[in-house]
Amino acid sequence: MKIQSIELKNFASYGNKIQKIEFSDDSSELFLTLGKNGEGKTTIANAIVFALYGKVEGVRMADLPNRINKELWVRIKLECKSTKIIIERGLAPGIFKVTLNGVEFDKAGKKSVQDYLEEELFGIPYHVFKNIIILSVNDFKSFLTMTNSDKRQIIDRMFGFSILNEMQQSIREERKGLKTELDIYSQELNQLNENIVSVNLKLNQLLVESAEKDQKKIQSLKDSLVKYNENKIKLEEAQQKISTSIGTLTSDLQEKQSDYSSLKYKLESLQKKLDLYENNTCPTCESELTGDFHDSRKEIIKEDIEKLPIKMKEAESQVLKIKEEVANLRDKDRSVRDKVSTLNTNIRSFKNELIAIKDSLNGTADFSHLEQIISDFQIQEKEKEVLKDSKSVEYGFLEYVEEVLGEDGVKNLAIKTILPGLNANIAAMTQTMHLHFHIRFDEKFNCVINHLGEEINPLTLSTGERKKADFIIIIAIIKILKLRFPQLNLLFLDELLSSVDADGVHNILKILGQVIKESKINTFVINHSVLPHELFDKKIQIYRENGFSKFDIEAIE
Repeated sequence: MKIQSIELKNFASYGNKIQKIEFSDDSSELFLTLGKNGEGKTTIANAIVFALYGKVEGVRMADLPNRINKELWVRIKLECKSTKIIIERGLAPGIFKVTLNGVEFDKAGKKSVQDYLEEELFGIPYHVFKNIIILSVNDFKSFLTMTNSDKRQIIDRMFGFSILNEMQQSIREERKGLKTELDIYSQELNQLNENIVSVNLKLNQLLVESAEKDQKKIQSLKDSLVKYNENKIKLEEAQQKISTSIGTLTSDLQEKQSDYSSLKYKLESLQKKLDLYENNTCPTCESELTGDFHDSRKEIIKEDIEKLPIKMKEAESQVLKIKEEVANLRDKDRSVRDKVSTLNTNIRSFKNELIAIKDSLNGTADFSHLEQIISDFQIQEKEKEVLKDSKSVEYGFLEYVEEVLGEDGVKNLAIKTILPGLNANIAAMTQTMHLHFHIRFDEKFNCVINHLGEEINPLTLSTGERKKADFIIIIAIIKILKLRFPQLNLLFLDELLSSVDADGVHNILKILGQVIKESKINTFVINHSVLPHELFDKKIQIYRENGFSKFDIEAIE
């Protein structure tokens, strides 16, 4: 970032007339900025910050415009990464205009424009610019006596460790998320393992129970088979008896039917004889009969005829009875045959079931659904183990990266790399300042003060000595920062030379003049008291005119 000029009007105490400061492109200048308290010396630095970042720390936007004229306007020209930039900002009305290489730059939303400026062009975050480029006695903390926490913040801002901190925090959050995932995977794996054990126990239990159940069933089937076979034998015996009885009755039936037929035939024959006798005809020769003989014979035939129907009826009754008995026996035979058939079916079924149970006892029992469940659980377990192993590797890597980004990693390495040059610059300036003590930073970036070979407490130094030591440290750090931001050409020292004796001020300005010439940094030394003008390139005299701040810039011969 190389600032070329800053213009402002109606900014805080400044009025409607445009005030402009131009900076040398190829060299650096030391500006002596003088003025009474409250006349607008620090306002120049605030205007630059507002022009670049659109805000001023500790000041409300509503309080920035001049209370009389209101229409605040600033314009800053600078160069970043070979890009010529002009930024115009205003309040009441609002203005935000950016020109890059003569072409107005526009993106969707002012925030995206600001982001582009800071991230792509400036390369210097707001908090770094505000706390390192602009050093105010009101905000400045002594490096000699600051706490480790404050010192850590300064170091992070100076050397860009805040990015590492953000990365470390991001990785820490990511690692935290991974730890949660790993815990979930562990829980799920434990649950899967418990499920596998549980199902295996259930399977084993079912196998035992199944075997016991099958043994009981086998015995039951065997008992049933014995009973069924016994019943079958009894039924077959009964069937044989029925067949024998049917055969006997059939013979009796045929005999009785034959008797009935004989009686019927006899009845018919006697009836014919009677008819012939009734007609006085001999049944044998068919000649006419006379006398009493045929009458007696006729009576005998009539008596026989009267007896035969009774005998026939008895014979018929016996036939019917025998037929009924035969029919009943045939019904019983069919029933027995049905029962025997059912028994045979049951016996076959029981035999098949026995075979199936025996097969199950030989390992053919169907528990495939449980085995499939166990297999599915085992597949899930392997998948979870692979994921867990992958996440564990990632977790270990992030843990390593977090450690690398931590205090003992990259930061420590960077500090160790910076320290030799930093301490060398401090030593040279200490000698130039003719200080009776020596200053250095250790590997933890602690400021160590040595006097006559012994380490002393910085608080034992006088206020002026601590001011000189702080200034030396500031200049040494700025030289390091210049390596990080080579185009940086601006530094504000706001009242940092107060409470320093005349010799100290002279030596400080002498060192400052040498350093800024080497580093090409336009430096504003803001002071309310008179300093040696001959050590400055230009003087900015700030004063009030008609109630508004103004400044005049003149070269110092």
